[in-house]
Order: sequence, then structure tokens, then C-alpha cells
Amino acid sequence: MISEKGVAILHYSYPPVIGGVEFVIEGQAEILARNGCRVKIITAKGQIRHESIQIDLVPEIGSDWPENEVVRDELEQGIVSERFQELKKSICLKIKHSLQGVNVCIVHNVMTMHFNLALTSALDEIIDELHHKVIFYLWCHDATLLNPDYSVVAPDQYPFSLLKKFNKDAYYITISQWRKEQLCQLFDVSSGLIRVIPNGINIKSFLGISDPVWKMACAKKVFDDELVMLFPSRIVKRKNYELAIRITKELVVSGKKCKLLITAPPDPHNLSASKYYGSLRHLVEKMELRNQVIFVSDLIDIYGLGIGYEELQDLYKICDLLLITSSQEGFGIPLLEAAITKLPIACSDIRPLSDIAKDEALLFELDDEPSDVAKRITRFLDNCPTYPMFRRIVSKFSWESIYRDYLEELIG
Repeated sequence: MISEKGVAILHYSYPPVIGGVEFVIEGQAEILARNGCRVKIITAKGQIRHESIQIDLVPEIGSDWPENEVVRDELEQGIVSERFQELKKSICLKIKHSLQGVNVCIVHNVMTMHFNLALTSALDEIIDELHHKVIFYLWCHDATLLNPDYSVVAPDQYPFSLLKKFNKDAYYITISQWRKEQLCQLFDVSSGLIRVIPNGINIKSFLGISDPVWKMACAKKVFDDELVMLFPSRIVKRKNYELAIRITKELVVSGKKCKLLITAPPDPHNLSASKYYGSLRHLVEKMELRNQVIFVSDLIDIYGLGIGYEELQDLYKICDLLLITSSQEGFGIPLLEAAITKLPIACSDIRPLSDIAKDEALLFELDDEPSDVAKRITRFLDNCPTYPMFRRIVSKFSWESIYRDYLEELIG
């Protein structure tokens, strides 16, 4: 964990201002703060919703600052006036003040976009002056000179020329391989001088996952797995959990990194249910699946979990497959829940499950070999393109993954 590393993130605006770059900045700021950084946002507009993040409001760096709009009109006429110089000087003083105590400064988009060229010019000078004390990362999402929607009359004339200047005292980062190739051409530099770090997504917020379920999922590394299966039901023998556990074992043997989440606790008033639960725990231990088969009810006190409707919805959101191995059922509500959340279903070929699933789920016989069912599940999911993409996104593009794979070393 980073210990009190001071990180500033600079952009024209910050949420609740809506924009793709703004959401990326918020994601970066929050994940860095959660991992021990002192994070400061330097921006013209925005509000902080995280108690560990500071905000320095510098209205002059906004794209719509009145003086900037006047200066922008002058620049479009080829006039670099005293107004420009005064705005640049004011911005320079305020940013340098905000950078006191900062080790790393991440600048988003400003150095390749024309929205406030007094700011761009001020930062160019600040980098030259302070790069021995502060590490500057220039994060390029877009570039005016690469975008046909923007027309620059004199791209070789200062300060527009700054938009294609490669500052050797800073480190350049962009968000995709395609953008990297474009920037290398714009700056006329080799590919090794620009690094790609993808944008991330706040999975917890976007899916609306509750704190307890999120903490459990992170602690159990659910998002690192290739396949996460859900079996939501009561602990009764007719649910035939043994088969689900054996299928999980075969998936593990085949090399699949997977988990099976079983939601229900044993009924304390039903002696046979408690005994059955104990036998399931014994089977899990015998098959060495203690890290793969999770009895969610065992984690209630640890993570403040309930197994109510909200938590159940959250579990559907983070899983890849509903696995039901019941030997008998009266209806099959989990199939409805899975369908409404667009979760693929694999279930035993018994009525009424087969009546509900029809040919839109993977059905297997109760006496099928677990190894055969495991192979069919793998093939079934391989033909569901949303499954591998979901797994890839949560394992590579969550902010937790972006921090682990890129930001920790970058800020380090």
C-alpha cells in the first residue's frame, strides 16, 4: 500500500460535471485514495464525494472561464495578447501553489486540447520548472490536431504549436493502442515513449452492488475467477448440492479457475438439514474445494451480509451462471430470477425446470457424469459472448484491476 504519496489530478472539470474524462478522473482519484494516497483534484468545477480527496478550485483553468473565452477568440485571430499572458501568469501561480507537497501530478487532456491554451502554456512552463520535484504524467484521451471536428488555422503558431509538442520532462500516457499510434505520429516519437493504460469502470457503482456483497466478492477474489456459479436455495437434500460440488471439482480439474456460491444457511430447527449441511462441508473438504465452494451464509457476520432480496440480486449481478442440480422441484423461482437478469442457466432436466427453461438453458440428466456436465457448461458458456466479455472486463478494466496492473507501479 502506498504511504502518504501526494498525487494531484488536474483537468478542466470534475464530477458531478458529466463527461467520460471526468468519470475516469473520479475513478482514478477514488482508487488511489483507497490505497493510501493523499489525492488532490485541481479543477475549475466539481465537488468531492470522497472524504480522503481534497479539491482545489481554480476557476481560471475552466474552458468556459470568461477571460479564457475572450483569449480564445483572440487566438483564433492570431493574436497572442497581454490578456493571454496575464491569464497564463495567474494560472501558473495558482497551480504551483496547489502542487506544494505533491509528488505526482496527472494532467488529463490539457496538453493536447485547445480548450484553454493559457492553461496548456502555463503547464508547459511548470513542467520545465518542477519536473525535478514532481513527476508529471500527461494523460491523453483526445487530441485537437487529430480530430477533424476541430479546425485550427495555424497549428504551427504558438500557443497552438504546444498541442503537438512532446515535452521530454514528462511521461505520456494514452488510453488505447490506436490513440498511441496516432500520438506517436503527431509527436513524431517512437512508440516506447508513450504508454497505454486503459480506462476503467466502477463496477460496484455501475451495477449498484451493496457494500457487504462487494466486500465479500473482493475478499474472495470473485472477480479474478474465470467462472462464478450461483446456487441460491435452501439447504434441503432434494437440492442435490453434491452434484453441484462434484461439477465444480471437475471444472477445477480441467484447469478452470472457478467458484460456486451457495447462499442458504441450514435450518437450525431442522436436524436433518443441519446434518445434510455438515455432510456438504465434509464433501467440500474432502475434494479440496474450500477456496472454490463458498457457503455465503458462513460469511454473514464477517461482512455484514444478509441473504435478503437485495443481496440476492447483487449475487446474480456478479455471477456467470445459475447452476441448479435439484432432484425434484415444485416450481423453480431461481430460473425466473436468472432470466430476468440475463444470467445463463444450467439445470437438471426435471420438470418443472425443463418447462420453464425449454431450449434456452443447458439441461443435464441427474445421472450424467459430473465431468461431462462440466465440459458441457464450458462449451455452453463459450457460445455466450457476453460471458467471456464480462469476465474479461471485470478482471482487466475494473478500477481495482487498473490500480493493480498499472497505477500502483506508476505512482509507486
